[in-house]
Amino acid sequence: MTRNTRITVVVAAVVCLALAHGGVSAQTKPAADADSVTVTAKYAGKGPVDASHRIWVWLFETPDINAGSMPVGEMSIEKNGGTATFTHVTSKEVYVAVAYDEKGGFMGQAPPPSGSPMAIYGFGLKAAAEDQPVAVVPGPKGKAIVTFADTQRMP
Repeated sequence: MTRNTRITVVVAAVVCLALAHGGVSAQTKPAADADSVTVTAKYAGKGPVDASHRIWVWLFETPDINAGSMPVGEMSIEKNGGTATFTHVTSKEVYVAVAYDEKGGFMGQAPPPSGSPMAIYGFGLKAAAEDQPVAVVPGPKGKAIVTFADTQRMP
């Protein structure tokens, strides 16, 4: 038996075992589930959005978002207009905050640096009463689009 034949036999055996034990999934990316929230963020200010200057996205369980609030989810986006999809969100509703890493090097796990451009989803939307954060309900319609610039900044 040649080397190529042995490899073919091994691969065939692995595929047969996988099929016998529940099949093989052909998905290449995780599907959005019933408990997901997708945030699309566009920074309209000066500066590039890239691996060094990311848009950071946080989910909170409360609309009272401040420097002492603890997020229930955190992701970053390296492309302007990109999306962050949070899966398996256990809260009945969440509130979204975003910030742009203007100086570069911010690694998350803390509030953004003072002076960073930021926004909270809902401010300036017609759906928001008196510029209050708007809740996002996880699920198929759990989407938020946030466009922000340099006008609002972290204290």
